[in-house]
Amino acid sequence: MNIDKSLIIFTVSLLLLSFSSESLNAKENKLEKPNFLVIITDDQSIDTINAFGNKDINTPNINRLAKSGMSFTHVFNQGSWSGAVCAPSRQMINTGRNLHFTGFQPKAPNHKKHKKYVNKTPYPLWGETFRKSGYETFITGKWHVGEDALKRSFDIGKAVHEAGMAHLSKGGQWKPWLTDFGPDIKWNKSQSNQHTSEAFADAAIDYLDSKKSRNEDPFLMYVAFTAPHDPRQSPQSYVDKYPTEDIDLPPNYMPYHPFDAGDYNNRDEALMSFPRTEEQTKRFISEYYAMIEHLDNQIGRILDSLENSPFSENTYILFTSDHGLAVGKHGLAGKQNMYDHSIRAPFIIVGKNIPKNSQTKGMFYLNSLFATTADLADISVPDSVQGPSILPLINGEKEVMNNYIYGSYRHFQRMARSNRYKLIYYPMLKKNVLFDLKNDPWEMTDISENEGSNVIITQLTNKLEELKVLVGDPLKNSAPVKSYQAFMLKVDAKKQMTAIKTQLK
Repeated sequence: MNIDKSLIIFTVSLLLLSFSSESLNAKENKLEKPNFLVIITDDQSIDTINAFGNKDINTPNINRLAKSGMSFTHVFNQGSWSGAVCAPSRQMINTGRNLHFTGFQPKAPNHKKHKKYVNKTPYPLWGETFRKSGYETFITGKWHVGEDALKRSFDIGKAVHEAGMAHLSKGGQWKPWLTDFGPDIKWNKSQSNQHTSEAFADAAIDYLDSKKSRNEDPFLMYVAFTAPHDPRQSPQSYVDKYPTEDIDLPPNYMPYHPFDAGDYNNRDEALMSFPRTEEQTKRFISEYYAMIEHLDNQIGRILDSLENSPFSENTYILFTSDHGLAVGKHGLAGKQNMYDHSIRAPFIIVGKNIPKNSQTKGMFYLNSLFATTADLADISVPDSVQGPSILPLINGEKEVMNNYIYGSYRHFQRMARSNRYKLIYYPMLKKNVLFDLKNDPWEMTDISENEGSNVIITQLTNKLEELKVLVGDPLKNSAPVKSYQAFMLKVDAKKQMTAIKTQLK
């Protein structure tokens, strides 16, 4: 059979052109996809940023982000079932789910026997979802969500701090134990002789510098500093900028908290003496501010590197923290409380079509990070994600995401707040505390006994019960310890495993 050679050549040419066109389109789609630089700090309160009104601290690079993008003043951590508040916070962020629905659990009494139920979740993870959508995912800094989730979430890790904090006994901020891994790197853990903030910034900069030579995939960078979590170590030159005699005490400084909610001697609170003294509190604030300014400098180095890279025009930057910290306010040192200094976190987003130098309230939770970035990347948001995208706020379609906000700490505290009022309920004490946030932003005057307050308390109590269902809170006011034990895995082993398996279905 004779076949026209010209027809063969024409057909082959069409096929080659088609393959070439498909390859070009795929390449163009990759280049069109936005990149993401996510910066998460540890224990950084909303009131530690110069651009947000604190003129006693120097944060030029976080200010730079605020001027370049949109800031949200009321962004919340939903709370914690653990004294280590950062762990549940990061679990919510990386699953996009609510506090008691992340699939992660506290360790079981015999956690070796039940290991497969500890530090694992059946739900799609943030980084994992981006990986499956063609993104290269990178992490440096604090993880604290478990090795299984780490391996599922990231292609490359450099200077990863897997544990919760930089313990002094293990080297502190100056000699952290860090892990590297990647396509050409076996898991390698070693002790660094470099401050954590500097090590993480170096790793992020190195990733940006090497990215183009490696591939053209869009990227998600997860840069999570351990600062300003204690131990509050920073170069002496930064400490010298904040002499204790120049530190002003906050208006809500107290030597003692007015009462013991049941967990007043936890690890964070034991970092300060009882009573708190003015001198000690000023020293703590000085160390806190110094560490934040040093951190800010490292953020500036990363931003400079991004600006000088080929990715600057097509990268969204998101800056936040896992929660805040008291540092002497209300007679408290830590974050195991429902006051604004501990449950609110800074939140800034910068990028294409984001209003510059703008600020709005927000009223949303940190677990909205997952859906927001997925929306911006045009990635399908997994059905398991509960925290909604905040694009309606960015686009001006909404003023707030929620009219009411939930908060909790173990079985000791519960909170419901509206735009104006905050109710904190202490289940172990059967005690209500009510604040008028409009007239008392420092939360110093309990108005629960004032005339007419009973109506507000009833309204917020009813709303709290609704919110508890939304976040999966098992606590019953009539039996706070017993009802919460099932979640904390302190009941009969057979019953507890049945409860976990039911939740994981």
